[in-house]
Amino acid sequence: MVLAILAHTPVWVFLLFGVLLILGWMQSRDRKVSYVRAFILPCMMIIFSIYGVASAFGMSIGIVAWSVGMMAMMALGIRIRAFYNVVFMAEYNAFAIKGSWLWLTLMMVIFWLKFAVGVALARELAIVTELWFILSVSLCYGLLSGIFLVRMVILWKIKSLHIKTI
Repeated sequence: MVLAILAHTPVWVFLLFGVLLILGWMQSRDRKVSYVRAFILPCMMIIFSIYGVASAFGMSIGIVAWSVGMMAMMALGIRIRAFYNVVFMAEYNAFAIKGSWLWLTLMMVIFWLKFAVGVALARELAIVTELWFILSVSLCYGLLSGIFLVRMVILWKIKSLHIKTI
């Protein structure tokens, strides 16, 4: 069955997987990132996440669950000190960001969640119409996206306050 699933998977999915692996690996290294570029990946992952909900379940209760997950993670994540491993360098208008494997892990979880839901939808499994499934998958997407949103808020906060670190 796994071979059949892989054989019917569009080529762009494998390309996306490769791109996410490379981007995630890059996040594991200490780096200097321009102000604008620092926001691109989190925005892309949030869009990918909400697209996952909307494409799988439509604009329904899933979006509400996604929003709840996003807000819950914002409330939690803003307190996690590990997200603050960033220094803003005003002279370069850039951030010095400490590398972490967390971002690759999050990207892979979102990717595999989207892939699994896509397989379930393609196989027309009855579970995809169950309310508990829609709510739990959408909530997971929201929680994962919330981590990227937290990162964006922290970066904005560090830059706008012109401080070296919080």
